[in-house]
Amino acid sequence: MKYINTDNLTAINYGDGNIKLMIYNKHKSPYGYSPRDLVVSLFAISIKEFTYKYVQEQVDKVYSTFNYDEIHKLITKINNNE
Repeated sequence: MKYINTDNLTAINYGDGNIKLMIYNKHKSPYGYSPRDLVVSLFAISIKEFTYKYVQEQVDKVYSTFNYDEIHKLITKINNNE
């Protein structure tokens, strides 16, 4: 099982061909760290179905504005870790 993280996104690759997306809300703390609050944790899907479009659709359901560069970073990290 591998955890692939960006600031607000986490993908969990189970190693059996399935991957799960978790969407967080990261906010700055005056104490020097940045806590992440879980917004939604989705069911695992086939890694073939886990595309940029899928992640974008899921993010758009919970965020009205989102930096899509973060989705690109997540997909790149997943492709490099396989």
